Amino acid sequence: METIKFAEATDQATYTASPVPTTETDAIIAKEVGADSTSVISVGNNTQGTLYIDFTKGSLTSCIIRLYGSPYANPTSGQWFTETEESSASGVLTINPISIVLTDTTAKKMWHFPLGANRSYKITVQGTGTATGSSITLVLSLRSN
Repeated sequence: METIKFAEATDQATYTASPVPTTETDAIIAKEVGADSTSVISVGNNTQGTLYIDFTKGSLTSCIIRLYGSPYANPTSGQWFTETEESSASGVLTINPISIVLTDTTAKKMWHFPLGANRSYKITVQGTGTATGSSITLVLSLRSN
């Protein structure tokens, strides 16, 4: 796991695992977002994250990537909240957790996501099945307008 503080526009955080863990594992944690004037991002501003994913399936069935946020600068294990998406039908709002599920034999993908009012972010990985021959590299980059 890499814990980082983005102090410059060029900062990136990287996580690599071979094989991919088969229990949910913290991969990248960004804490104290916008804590000082040298930070590239600040809470509530127009800031975007990009997660680059380089994945080899090996014997896995799939790999699940999850994003969590927290309003706390240094959250404890119980202070993380699952990132969600919403849908609406007939006036009923449904909120579902976001999971990136990879089933490709190999994958090089990227996911762009807005950063809201969270003070900290966490990305986790979890393989399902047998981990033999699997690998993953995640690179998180942030930018602010």
